[in-house]
Amino acid sequence: MLFITLISNTLSIMTFWSEKLRKVGCGFYLLILSIFSLFSMIILNLKLWIFILSQMSLITNRTFLWINCISIEFLLQSLLIIRDWLTACVAIERVFVIKKDVHFDKKKSKQTARWIIMTIVILTMISLIYDPIHRELIDDKEDQRTWCIVRYSSLIRIIDSVVHICHFMIPFLINLLSAMMIIVNLARTHSNSRKKQTYTQHLKEQFHQKKHLIISSILNVILSIPRLIISFLTGCIQPKRDPWLFLFGYSISFVPSLLTLIVFILPSEVYKKEFDTIIKQKKEVIRRCCHLN
Repeated sequence: MLFITLISNTLSIMTFWSEKLRKVGCGFYLLILSIFSLFSMIILNLKLWIFILSQMSLITNRTFLWINCISIEFLLQSLLIIRDWLTACVAIERVFVIKKDVHFDKKKSKQTARWIIMTIVILTMISLIYDPIHRELIDDKEDQRTWCIVRYSSLIRIIDSVVHICHFMIPFLINLLSAMMIIVNLARTHSNSRKKQTYTQHLKEQFHQKKHLIISSILNVILSIPRLIISFLTGCIQPKRDPWLFLFGYSISFVPSLLTLIVFILPSEVYKKEFDTIIKQKKEVIRRCCHLN
């Protein structure tokens, strides 16, 4: 997963780093989304290795383990949620581009995107701040291990459920509704300019062309469901109880971070063109270097 994410998101970052694509907010959102997706997978692997080494008693420093306990999961949850909200921002901006058409203000869009990204990051972390506060280390004398656990009161557990449901449902609904609005608006526009086909025919045509927007929204929510379910679970997963289903559900939540290139760049004519240009440039640089050597 780390290997695929490194390739996918590095290529995505290279693509959206283009000044041409960053002239509008959508390109800026996708650049930050790619960076956060890469960062989340790196932290996930860091968490895995710290966990393994600590359970092997190769890492025993209490302060280090405590800092890891209160920070790693908080960062992972925040990055995944921020990613979902950024995809929602991309969807909203696409609707505005189609609605405004030639009157769309690119400069204002880019400025607004900067403020929205900062707001999303701050509000997401504030909404999850209760998590690190309620985390602690406990020593398991039976297994001779140190565990990082979270203890919620009844009230905090209700708040936790509400927060995760909101972060889960709202971006999904925004993505789905935006995709439908894009399809309907494009069909209406084409219907007004091309009278040979009926509105229904144009609607079917646009649905066929833009179906990846709806599919990606549904796929993202399906992959995020295990994370939502896990957030509702209580109790600890013991190694003796075969935790592979839990681990699979936890890991699959990070799959959308692997798909930035496939979901956002390859289906887009503009982004794909810029991507192909960058790849050709890099190939040319490599060819020249090989020739010099």
